[in-house]
Amino acid sequence: MKNFKNKVALITGAGSGIGRALAIQLAESGCNLALVDWNEKTLKETEELVRKKNIAVSLHPFDLREKDKIESLPEEIIEIHKQIDIVINNAGLSIIGKVDEVNEDDWQFGVDILLNAVIQMSTVFLPYLQNRQEAAIVNVSSIFGLFSVPKQSIYNVGKFGVKAFTESLSLEMEMSESPVEVYCVFPGHIGTNIYSSSRFKSFEADDAGAAIFGAKASTIEEAGTQFKQNAPSSPEFAAKTILNGIKKKNKRILIGFDAKFYDLMSRLFPKNFLKIIWILPFLRGIFKPKKYKPSVNK
Repeated sequence: MKNFKNKVALITGAGSGIGRALAIQLAESGCNLALVDWNEKTLKETEELVRKKNIAVSLHPFDLREKDKIESLPEEIIEIHKQIDIVINNAGLSIIGKVDEVNEDDWQFGVDILLNAVIQMSTVFLPYLQNRQEAAIVNVSSIFGLFSVPKQSIYNVGKFGVKAFTESLSLEMEMSESPVEVYCVFPGHIGTNIYSSSRFKSFEADDAGAAIFGAKASTIEEAGTQFKQNAPSSPEFAAKTILNGIKKKNKRILIGFDAKFYDLMSRLFPKNFLKIIWILPFLRGIFKPKKYKPSVNK
């Protein structure tokens, strides 16, 4: 897919972070948007930012655990936009706690949004995408879909599952010579609110889960602030990397130096990787956050 002009893209988690940055940059490219988020207030804020770009925008505020809403979404979007070309499953959440601290409700809640919604969204839109000359499904996993860390068992399971599902779907599309291109995205540490908005089952001063991101905090609020401020990559940089990856047909999109570093180290030193993951937090200050510069339309 060389350009996005006059395409229609659906984005989940469009109310903030990478989802909002994707919406803005796609709008700058002349792409029409169907935006999904559970938070109607932040979704409308994103709408205000993209409406100035002279594109068509529709809002679909609902919880991705509502399977009936997902089932009816393709027809709803076709009725409004007459087509669908790109589906970006970006929405996510984090439940932080040790395995013996999280319960069955936590697992159901987390896996439903992190994995089951991605599977259902990809599945219900696939027949419509198959009818286009070119189309794309973009599923956002994580570096935590490449390796596991303490206190993130639910997130790890969800993101590993997204990776496995997406790679399988991608192979099936290639084997059938489908017009649908399937991409799996692995963001590193991106400056969003995902940590501060997590469901915490426990937290300790200098918590191990926060320390992985270079945070040394005594409270959840402090850790959330440090997580966002210390991030080596911004949501805007992440969105730009994703869109460039689609244009280049790079089916495996790693975002940030940390994602590339951890991916390589987990392959080269699988037995000692738990020791290696603590290296980057000490080097965090060396790598400055990457800034996105909006393109100037001529």
